[in-house]
Amino acid sequence: MSVHAGRAVAVDLDTEDIRLFAARALSRDPAYRLAERPVVPPTFLPAGGRVTGGRTETDHRFFGPPPRAGDRLTAVRAIDRHDPDGSESLVQYFDRTGGLVAESWASVTESVAAEDNTPHSAELLATYATDWLGAENIRRFRTRVLRALPPGDTVTCSGHITQHYIQDGEPRVDVTVAGVDAAGEIVVRAWASFAHDPAAV
Repeated sequence: MSVHAGRAVAVDLDTEDIRLFAARALSRDPAYRLAERPVVPPTFLPAGGRVTGGRTETDHRFFGPPPRAGDRLTAVRAIDRHDPDGSESLVQYFDRTGGLVAESWASVTESVAAEDNTPHSAELLATYATDWLGAENIRRFRTRVLRALPPGDTVTCSGHITQHYIQDGEPRVDVTVAGVDAAGEIVVRAWASFAHDPAAV
């Protein structure tokens, strides 16, 4: 998807696209695999294009439950900035009524080529978080990729809950998660917020 600054682009969320994306990221969550209208993974809606490899930061926010297959969104690039230190973009997603439902921000400071069929370390970390706390419950997923994941390498993920609180009338939890490579070095970090009943955690 190519989104130019200030221009609205229609985005139809396709069932098979969502399922293939989730399968590539090794997710087992039935909200992606088995639901009639699967929910979008937190890194599915890009900030103007899929971020691959290198040192990147992303921030994906949902203003309520994530969109689902069959939804038609309107994408508008709100930030499109390129500078000597990297590039930054922000794409906002609106529903049919004009309500803001999601936004995806990305900052790329080092670009490294990656194979299209190789899951990005941020996608694997998102899978870990949503398989743990529920795909429908994600509200925010911020990532910092420290280095590209070579094809064939493995990522071991871990995380913990940092706080419980109420926002927008729903109980939420914040978590921090990290992924380490086979040598035990951290390659990606993330900070996520989920709608979740603390009594159920």
